[in-house]
Amino acid sequence: MNPFRRRLPQALLALQLWSWTTPLAAQTTGSHPLRIEPGLVVVSATNDVVQKKDYESIVTIQSVDAAGTQMVMEWAIPDRQAPDGVRRQSAKAVERTQDTEHARRLVIWHLPGDPETFPGATGPTPSVDVFNEIRTKGEASIVVGSVSVNDGPSFLAGRKYFRGVVKKLGNEPIRVLVDGIPTMLNTVHVGGTLTVGGDTGDVAFWWLDDPAARFALKFTFQGSVVQAVRIDRPGKQSTEQALAGKSCRSELPGIYFLTDSAQLSPASQPAIQRVAATLKSHPDWAITIEGHTDNTGSDPHNLDLSKRRAESLKAELVGKYAIPSTRLSTAGYGRNRPVETNDTLEGRAHNRRVELLRRC
Repeated sequence: MNPFRRRLPQALLALQLWSWTTPLAAQTTGSHPLRIEPGLVVVSATNDVVQKKDYESIVTIQSVDAAGTQMVMEWAIPDRQAPDGVRRQSAKAVERTQDTEHARRLVIWHLPGDPETFPGATGPTPSVDVFNEIRTKGEASIVVGSVSVNDGPSFLAGRKYFRGVVKKLGNEPIRVLVDGIPTMLNTVHVGGTLTVGGDTGDVAFWWLDDPAARFALKFTFQGSVVQAVRIDRPGKQSTEQALAGKSCRSELPGIYFLTDSAQLSPASQPAIQRVAATLKSHPDWAITIEGHTDNTGSDPHNLDLSKRRAESLKAELVGKYAIPSTRLSTAGYGRNRPVETNDTLEGRAHNRRVELLRRC
């Protein structure tokens, strides 16, 4: 077996947002289209079929100006040498405006030690030129930068650049949690076979069918699959109305933890600030913070992880925002209260969540 095919599905590095069952009712973004903007957060996931675990990356847009787009990436990958078997990293990246417009090179995996900028390249989201060729001509020539591997301890050995033509295969919807709501997003599906030296790889992309955004919502390469599972836009989430309603309950979008971690990502701060502001405007409210997981991993592990994640959010609200601890309690339910099927990446991502319950 090609070691690239065997190993790469285990190594979620980062679905970079460069230039980017029991189904619930899904919506569309309607009059609020997705756009590259400061504060936008995209979470993507890939499944390690060996470890039976989803590894996630979190990309946060820091700024957008005439020079380009700056972002911060956090990701988790399996690592046999790490105490818990997972290595978590972060990096900054910048995509230049001229590359957003014209580049034909797509760097789909981020490696530790990579430079902040790859001149002449985007991430898996295509440039305007490539996207327009797909829409008008039905095909485009591209170069895909992926990682090569070996069988040693550091099996991420370097990067190869595969060249070829991808063709439009059709239009397909991809289901993503947008601002916490299951949402169907229409995509342009493209694919082809690329080569470098004697190596070949089948590639497919699902690009948001919107010339102004073009997000890579999903891609596959040599057997690995990476999919955007959450997109949160700045200022679009609210929990106050749901907590004030009859159910007294609200899912809490915008809270992020990397794989098997109870440490809050810095990208969670806007959501935490909103919760703190809500609690301060309703001093009579008492809240239970609930942690939930998907079904990967053992029941004891998931139960413990869900409890620790709820406790992390409580500690942040108490320690940083001065919410009295007497108003907050925590509970963890592990895998026992799924809201979706655990048979899909997007379903498991939704089940990995935090909920707030007002005691009413």
